[in-house]
Amino acid sequence: MVVRIRLSRFGCKNKPFYRVTAANSRSPRDGKHLEVLGYYNPLPGQDGGKRMGLTFERVKYWLSVGAQPSEPVQRILFRAGVLPPPPMVAMGRKGGPRDMRPVDPMTGRVLNEEKPIAGNQEKSGKDEAVDESNSA
Repeated sequence: MVVRIRLSRFGCKNKPFYRVTAANSRSPRDGKHLEVLGYYNPLPGQDGGKRMGLTFERVKYWLSVGAQPSEPVQRILFRAGVLPPPPMVAMGRKGGPRDMRPVDPMTGRVLNEEKPIAGNQEKSGKDEAVDESNSA
């Protein structure tokens, strides 16, 4: 039995409210679950923020026994500080191939890969010139 940590939808039409649940991956979205781990309200409250509540001990337990979080739950757990940031990939143009360079999840900017080889070639060329002048 594969256990997934996922959202099950409650609330009315156009006013969603979700429960974070641990459920069998074969059960329906709003069907039978093993345990309710918290809630998530995507609509802004009076303070203007989204509200969520999680029982961290139980979430960590389910993750330790091999439960796989769904993508929305993975983002929620990252914001709560339970999981490391998910790997992100920069988008190319719309409909085109994906740019496979890594992206910093906090800023959304592409991480530049430094090329130490080019820097070493310049230094090694200068060193050789100095060595030749010393030997002459």
